[in-house]
Amino acid sequence: GEMKKGMFAMMNYFLPLKEIASMHCSANMGQEGDVAIFFGLSGTGKTTLSTDPKRALIGDDEHGWDDDGIFNFEGGCYAKTIKLSKEAEPDIYNAIRRDALLENVTVRNDGSIDFDDGSKTENTRVSYPLHHIDNIVKPISKGGHANKVIFLSADAFGVLPPVSKLTPEQTKYHFLSGFTAKLAGTERGITEPTPTFSACFGAAFLTLHPTKYAEVLVKRMEAAGAEAYLVNTGWNGSGKRISIQDTRGIIDAILDGSIEQAETKHIPIFNLQVPTSLPGVDPTILDPRDTYVDPLQWESKAQDLAKRFINNFDKYTDNAEGQSLIAAGPQLD
Repeated sequence: GEMKKGMFAMMNYFLPLKEIASMHCSANMGQEGDVAIFFGLSGTGKTTLSTDPKRALIGDDEHGWDDDGIFNFEGGCYAKTIKLSKEAEPDIYNAIRRDALLENVTVRNDGSIDFDDGSKTENTRVSYPLHHIDNIVKPISKGGHANKVIFLSADAFGVLPPVSKLTPEQTKYHFLSGFTAKLAGTERGITEPTPTFSACFGAAFLTLHPTKYAEVLVKRMEAAGAEAYLVNTGWNGSGKRISIQDTRGIIDAILDGSIEQAETKHIPIFNLQVPTSLPGVDPTILDPRDTYVDPLQWESKAQDLAKRFINNFDKYTDNAEGQSLIAAGPQLD
């Protein structure tokens, strides 16, 4: 993990200076050659959601975007294995075979792995080569220009909707904000979800000013006509995490375009547009206010989170570009 991120930090310095986007994201390709990229910090579902039996995987965690399209840096995957099951994540489960390397896991007396055991650490991992996934882009891990850009956020507050379509200005705002939660299992000492902001969904690996990465990404998106979406893989008012089945249904609706046909409604404070129904997704979760017994609970939490967004974004308002994006973020009366 340390060596991988060291090389990534180096790429994050050189590539943007050549107007090539350097991105902490996963990428996959549909049967028609359409490419999607998934941004998100550790634990938000990048690996799980981009490993899709209906789409070919380009790469797991680090990519570039140049004049020819999306290309992978790594040639392998580094996935979390805590509570891994064959039923929920078959591709990752089946990738664990000879030439894969497991870290921090508990081995039973009979030699089998207890993926549910987090007694040593929640941060159990497997590193495996890309060819352990059956459905990969071959022979070179690259694709055309992305037409779907997905920001994954694990919202511990239970405020953000499961999915919302972003305007170009909101895309820049949420990319620079990089909101998620540090989750149990992804960093030492974190056992409860803790909200955090990480510029470009990878602040630890940035070697230039964050606005440079946002500028290059949005230029690439505009040239390709790409759409951006904010997807919450975290919690809602039920106190439970949004199910992987519902999140996969949301991702499918983004990738097949059916989300574009859905009726939408406005979510206040964060000024987000959300669909009222999507195929294969529980409609009662799409408006986060509906998951609370009392909608005023949502409003109180939303105002708290909005203040954190506003305070965090203040560091980007020292230039005209940052000032112009304030209106794209949450607003308090």
